[in-house]
Amino acid sequence: MARITGGRVIAVEAKRDKFDVPKGMSMNVTVEDVSVNKEEVTVQYTFTVAYNENVGSIKIKGIMHAKEEAKKAKDIAKEWKDNKKVPDDFAEMLMNYIAYAGGITGTFVSQTMGLNAPLMLMPMRVGKPLQPPPMQLPSDKEKAA
Repeated sequence: MARITGGRVIAVEAKRDKFDVPKGMSMNVTVEDVSVNKEEVTVQYTFTVAYNENVGSIKIKGIMHAKEEAKKAKDIAKEWKDNKKVPDDFAEMLMNYIAYAGGITGTFVSQTMGLNAPLMLMPMRVGKPLQPPPMQLPSDKEKAA
């Protein structure tokens, strides 16, 4: 299983276009590049926050380093090269790291800009959606009781 070995924010851009109170925001993560050197996986990403009604925006660029088993690292490199995607188990760790790094950095930046902090409080899950259990209707005996 992969483990994060380091990372850093390499650029931050923020702007306030209106001084209205923001009524919500949308957050987006773009994986710009993935490179693999033996067991070391390096990911370049952009975390973007757009405040509704064009109130403002924050863009954070960063790098994450992770260590992975050699075979899995090769699979990550191949999936990126062929499809510009990463396997779900690696993607989940990656997205949670980016959400954390973007949320922390974004909080500091948003405070100086008078904007809401871009925090994602729930961990992200990647993969097939969970199916709810099938509903069971009460039997005639249970209805009569």
